[in-house]
Amino acid sequence: MDYTLFFEKNDQLAFLLLQRFFVKRNTIVTASSIFDTLPISEYKLSQLLISINSDLATIQCGKDSSISMPEKNILKGHNITTTVMNEIRLLYLKRSVLFALFNYQFLQFKTLSKETFMKQNFISKTKFYASGVELRKILNESDFYHSSNIINDSEYILRLHIFEFFYSAFNGIDSPFPDMNIPINNLIIRIQAQFSFLIKPVQKSKLEIFLKIWILRMINGNFITNQLISADNLSFEVHEKLTSIQSFIKEHFHVNLNDGEMNYLYTFLLTQEYTHGIQQVLTQTDYPLAYKLTDDLINEVKDQGALSDPQRFDPEKLFVSLTAIHLRFITLYIEPTTFISLDQIDFFKQTYPIFHVIINRFIEHIKDQKIMKLNKRESANLYFDYMFAFINAIPKELLLDKVHICVDFSQGTLYNNYIIKTLNGFANANIVIESNISRATDIYLSDFFSTAVKKSQTIWRNPPSPDDWGALGDNIVRLKQAKVRKLIDDISPLSRKEPDHA
Repeated sequence: MDYTLFFEKNDQLAFLLLQRFFVKRNTIVTASSIFDTLPISEYKLSQLLISINSDLATIQCGKDSSISMPEKNILKGHNITTTVMNEIRLLYLKRSVLFALFNYQFLQFKTLSKETFMKQNFISKTKFYASGVELRKILNESDFYHSSNIINDSEYILRLHIFEFFYSAFNGIDSPFPDMNIPINNLIIRIQAQFSFLIKPVQKSKLEIFLKIWILRMINGNFITNQLISADNLSFEVHEKLTSIQSFIKEHFHVNLNDGEMNYLYTFLLTQEYTHGIQQVLTQTDYPLAYKLTDDLINEVKDQGALSDPQRFDPEKLFVSLTAIHLRFITLYIEPTTFISLDQIDFFKQTYPIFHVIINRFIEHIKDQKIMKLNKRESANLYFDYMFAFINAIPKELLLDKVHICVDFSQGTLYNNYIIKTLNGFANANIVIESNISRATDIYLSDFFSTAVKKSQTIWRNPPSPDDWGALGDNIVRLKQAKVRKLIDDISPLSRKEPDHA
């Protein structure tokens, strides 16, 4: 969701101005270029600069951050980093009327009267109703009430999107609802004790925000009755753990939870990888689509000529990763908080072109056949999930687009190992190092030319110079591109379209 839509008008302009200095970090920006792109006057710009610098001075990481005007018509940003932008975004969000109304509407409406809310936030009745109309418009246009998950439960979808909202806005910067910090921290300790897992800072922040939203929705009378996990798949041991947590919540938060709610908590712990065993709990019988998508994508990898020897490929690791991805997408998919850009996709397109083609085609197949409804961001996130699963589970030596290099120098093992280590750091995504020449060898790298070798030979008689490394790199790129062109031509496409990831 675009949080700037919640900002007050002046803060929207201030944030747009700050973004100019974030994109062009530590470079100058002319005032005239700002006047050309933002609806502000010279006087308004001077007022915004005063306001921005005042705000930067209040945030934790903004002590060395500012926008200065070293000379007329010239502005320069100082230390406008990602963290600074996230802190400012949260600052502007917290002081907006729409954010206060969002909190009230979804998390406070049964525990706080409308009159008290308006008094606390200095909002008139007219402003309250006008802001309510504006908020509904923003949420509807942001697909806030819809989800790609197959769970048809309005409360389930609402909770998911409320959690995503707070998680991406607060994660790593601040904790929402600080009055809940102590009891929620104690609840996390109880959950950890029951399920025996260690927790990293990022995981703790995620779990903390999830639990706060969950508890607040229930305190305000909103419960889930659908159970995502079949009762038959919950072991007695897990049931006992959940019962212990249920009793703790009743005692400390005064909320009576039904079994569906505890089922919901366990689903979160499984899908977000706090505990293991997702495939033993969310089974193929209950979620056949997730397992079918996994089988179909693995078959694409094996059948489309991307592997040098499909019979040598053990798909078990890829099966586990892809099934977890699909179960997460279908049940409790939470959008990553990091920004996804086309530049990131282009990097993987260049580095792993065969994976890129197979993944693109499969996502288009999902969308064309209406197997799952995916918006642009969900398509992009699924692309990255698939890409990381492929990279981690498919041995690079089995990929036909890799350039195989046989390293064979006369100086012996130590020198060969030095060259191999340097090569692996030089272009490890594109090459496979061989100690002996084989049918797969593309480049024979040595200090002596050999008439017995019928492969492309690169000869370094002395320790390699930067030019030698550059020439080898060019040769690797040339051979890889030739392989990629042939492989892509050989792959029978389901769709030649590039998925719209933006």
